[in-house]
Amino acid sequence: MVSGTSEIPGASLGVFDGIAFAFVQETNSLTWWESAKALWKWGLAPIRCSALRKTTVDRFDKMYDEPQFPFASLTQVVTDVNLLDATSTNGEQYISENGLTGSFGHDVIQASTRVNYAQNVSQFVMIPQDLVLRHINGLLAMVCMSTDGAKAVENGNWQIFDEMIAKSNATIRLSTEASSVTQGKDGTYLLRYGPSTDSSDLADHQATAFDVVVLAAPHQFANITLDHNIAHIPEKIPYVQLHVTLLTSPHLLSPAFFNMPPGKAAPKTILTTLPPSEEPQEGAAGVGTPGFFSVSLLRPVTNPKTGGQEYLYKIFSPAPPNSTFLTHLLGLKQPHRHMESGTSEEDISWIYRKVWDSYPYEVPRIITDSVNPTLQVTFEEIRLDENLYYTSGMDGFISTMETNALMGMNVARLIADRWQAKMAKGTVRGGMEAPMLLPSEGVM
Repeated sequence: MVSGTSEIPGASLGVFDGIAFAFVQETNSLTWWESAKALWKWGLAPIRCSALRKTTVDRFDKMYDEPQFPFASLTQVVTDVNLLDATSTNGEQYISENGLTGSFGHDVIQASTRVNYAQNVSQFVMIPQDLVLRHINGLLAMVCMSTDGAKAVENGNWQIFDEMIAKSNATIRLSTEASSVTQGKDGTYLLRYGPSTDSSDLADHQATAFDVVVLAAPHQFANITLDHNIAHIPEKIPYVQLHVTLLTSPHLLSPAFFNMPPGKAAPKTILTTLPPSEEPQEGAAGVGTPGFFSVSLLRPVTNPKTGGQEYLYKIFSPAPPNSTFLTHLLGLKQPHRHMESGTSEEDISWIYRKVWDSYPYEVPRIITDSVNPTLQVTFEEIRLDENLYYTSGMDGFISTMETNALMGMNVARLIADRWQAKMAKGTVRGGMEAPMLLPSEGVM
């Protein structure tokens, strides 16, 4: 396998609106010449965006400093750190109210929100007696611009969480699923669990009592029944269904697909926005004229069968790319020998498709009430019951693996503080002498 793409022809990045490129960046880092072109195209918008991003992210960082940390209410802490304005308006409105006007939001910020969250920046539409909130909120628009200093772990970020589990000294039960949580008479929670299976037969499931339970997955996808006596059941919210396609091909991206002149190499990473005159639509239709959210040439690879050099691509889209799309994207002749992709194996040697509920639609988080028409920002509860906690409410605020890990830290601190308070009062159940942050019997 050959690493690096610097020798591959084509600009580093392009933002395509389905008709033409709104922006092209020739190199991986902005040169002084490209910086000058950016200032000529967008004026002070990039500088103002950087300042607004810093202000917004600095407010978020305060959530994990005293006196806010640890916080028992996500709604309250968002209020305390002054993020209501960012979470209650859409991205277009938020940047406009903060002096960021012109095409920068359309050309750059929206391209970033589409590749990161498959959602557009604009627009906020008020219809009499009905509020339609269709597009990403201001906070997430700024999060998408906060990629400076981003790092990855060699051989996969999964190692971070693998090491966390190893350091926790918990008992790990792989291939095990939890099916229900019920309240015990003594204040514990009975967790039913058993071997993972595709059937609905839970005969092999057993129940174990835990002092504290943490639900660390979106409840609507976890297939875990919560006892009706539990004080709060997480609400169901709409998630993006994202199609991720990985493929290898000896062909570079076709310039004709992007309406480029013959002989001009296409950019190696293609982000997308909408044509300036196109109104964003709801849900999957929000992809608009481009038909996809992004296409990235990840790196050159060697075909193990032929020994020839090929290219590894990643595509984000609201539907699986069909053979027609792939044929045009790679500038292929009409396929003759078919494989799973619908194209010949000489043109696409390998393809892998995954569809998943990747993140919520991060719309402005506000509600109205028929009695009280005032708009209010609300987020999911962290504590569902006395000793039942929920970390995935963070998804409706900021959906990233980093912020979910931070919510885990917050919940762990809440649990530890409650145990310490009980110990000080001598009310710890069973005379326990030390807090147990995680159930000792196992983690699933």
